[in-house]
Amino acid sequence: MPNRETPAPRWNIGSKLSRVGPVANAMHYTIFAVDVAGFNAPGRTNLHRLIVRSGLYRAVEDALATSGVRWRACHRIDLGDGVLVLAPGAYPKAVFGERVPQELAKNLSAHNSVHSPEEQIRLRMALHAGEITRDAHGFTGSAIIHAFRLLDSRAVKDALSASDGDLAVIASNWFYEEVIRHIQFGDPGAYISVFAAVKETTARAWVHLPAIDAPAV
Repeated sequence: MPNRETPAPRWNIGSKLSRVGPVANAMHYTIFAVDVAGFNAPGRTNLHRLIVRSGLYRAVEDALATSGVRWRACHRIDLGDGVLVLAPGAYPKAVFGERVPQELAKNLSAHNSVHSPEEQIRLRMALHAGEITRDAHGFTGSAIIHAFRLLDSRAVKDALSASDGDLAVIASNWFYEEVIRHIQFGDPGAYISVFAAVKETTARAWVHLPAIDAPAV
């Protein structure tokens, strides 16, 4: 009998890949990333995680808006258990170093005060800045990778675990030296020098535990 099997499809992969290129040259962004601690804890159901995600986005968006940063003006990438925000260079970076952490800590405290332990949110937050390239699929750049290395470091995880608060911030050494150290009304001394060692990255960074009663600037 003749072979009537359907022939295997032939994918013209090369031609498709050749059309995927950068849609713009690299641009400078402030990198703001947050990650929910214990998001996959066994005590949480999928409904709990949906409530956590809803509360997370509300807390982050409100913190940015109160600080003068338009949510829709930023690029937002959902991380499942967190969110990556890329703010255009037109926004002063000092806002992210002094105002956003305080506002975010307040919002988390408000959320946690009316939710069960399984629905409460404790966050790690990373701050960095750098050149980022966009292509047909999203954004990439060594600055984003560095921010995620900081976010995943033991230094900020231990700081949050040892804290009674809901937020631990880790800033890159570049962001501290170029932005935070020069903030007129902030408190650079509240940042503690640490070393973040994750995968191929070993770098100096700075950890801060925002106080929710600190006055907004």
